[in-house]
Amino acid sequence: MRIFLQLVYKRARGLGIFCFLLAVFVLCSHSRLFAQQEPQFSQYMFNRLSYNPAYAGSNGAICVTGFFRSQWMGMGLTDVSGQSTGASSGETMNLSFDMPVRFLHGGIGATIISDKIGFWNNIHAKIDYAFRFQLPKGNLAIGIEAQLFNATLDMSKLIGGDQFTEDDQIGTTSDPVLSDPTKQDDFLFDLGAGIYYQIPGRFYVGISTSKILETESEKLKWDNRRFYYILAGYEWTVPSYPSLRILPSALLKTDLMSASAYQLDATTLIEWEHKFWGGVTYRVQDAVVLLGGIAFGDFKLGVSYDIPTSRISTQSAGSLEIFARFCFKIENPPKPPTMYRNTRRM
Repeated sequence: MRIFLQLVYKRARGLGIFCFLLAVFVLCSHSRLFAQQEPQFSQYMFNRLSYNPAYAGSNGAICVTGFFRSQWMGMGLTDVSGQSTGASSGETMNLSFDMPVRFLHGGIGATIISDKIGFWNNIHAKIDYAFRFQLPKGNLAIGIEAQLFNATLDMSKLIGGDQFTEDDQIGTTSDPVLSDPTKQDDFLFDLGAGIYYQIPGRFYVGISTSKILETESEKLKWDNRRFYYILAGYEWTVPSYPSLRILPSALLKTDLMSASAYQLDATTLIEWEHKFWGGVTYRVQDAVVLLGGIAFGDFKLGVSYDIPTSRISTQSAGSLEIFARFCFKIENPPKPPTMYRNTRRM
């Protein structure tokens, strides 16, 4: 044990960059969280493309990844009379694809996200391109992203503040937003960008932004809010136990609009023989997350469970998230040697 601790101490100097970034994240985080406009993923370290377009193709393989998240399970959303409204407490599905493209000097990717919360139903489609170039110890990528949003709101389920009568009945509203009690939808376009640096098998860090244009929907009285992300992770193989890896990571999300608009996830995973992993995440002022997974060759399957630590814990049984990923490489067979015949010799 003493030898092991000494090795950990020596190796800790190699964790300096990651620890510094994590410390910055903690100092930047505040006591309150911003309202959720972007989809939430607890297993963010396996879903980096959703946060940074520069990640596209960085795995060196063709990858297909799917996520399903049920948020705030057991929360019964009711109306003023106590009747069930049928509103979603949060359900998100994510399907992404990315691959390296040699002649483009980088990679491409695409993501489709279905995100339901309350009476909102949002479909996000993203197309990514990353330009990647080699550095002495790793590689750096610059990515751009086209973002398409289709938002639908069921106006018939909304009740205005002026609809309540003196005897607590529900009357008509003069609110122009609620005057059309039908489902309304709108289509928005926006952009994203990011940079991503990695030393494969050791360290990665990315900085990105989403919804740069902050496009607005007059129809739904809704505007996209620009978000910023910092994502970092470290991979450490324990010298005395090469089958064991420790994988710390962190994700900071913010809109930079107010001092309280920050959310920080800090995670530590332990992986054995690249096959099994488990760990825990602390999301500041929100939840403790338990994570685990298994790999079968090129296929990975993971699950997480959020235990709320905020006041919402009295209303919700937590959040469940499942993901699956399959990656494969296409190896070009070596060309057979070219044979030349000397016409001077028969």
